[in-house]
Amino acid sequence: MKTTIAIFVLVISMVTGMFAKGITGINPTADSATYKLTVVLSDVNNRSGKLYIGLANNEATFKGQSIKNIAIDVPASGEITVIFDGLTPGRYAIRLYQDLNSNQKLDFSGQMPAEPFGFSNVTRLMGPPSFDQCSFELTENKAIRISMMEM
Repeated sequence: MKTTIAIFVLVISMVTGMFAKGITGINPTADSATYKLTVVLSDVNNRSGKLYIGLANNEATFKGQSIKNIAIDVPASGEITVIFDGLTPGRYAIRLYQDLNSNQKLDFSGQMPAEPFGFSNVTRLMGPPSFDQCSFELTENKAIRISMMEM
């Protein structure tokens, strides 16, 4: 009888522990961790217009609609800092452009951008970059620096 009660208590504590941690046995708070990505923009030579910053998490969101977007007015001086909060761990890339004529799109002169632009992890272009070239791992709060480019 004592053995049966001990086994019953052991099984109950194991099942209770599984539900407290989730079926997989992983602490649910670890899965819900989010991080902050701080993007610092430098080499902003033209101090007018708006900056449009897009955050991508795969090739499709890098080439198409970003998963998060921020638009800010370009300040009169200094570096520009933008923060993306509440990001889950993963692989991300940043793409951005400076809209100088307020038409809310990156203008081109032929095939070359006519307005300043930038990408994470890219300082020199040899054609359009891919998500893999621009991406980085986010596993903790992180700050990245992006230099604006002009053609």
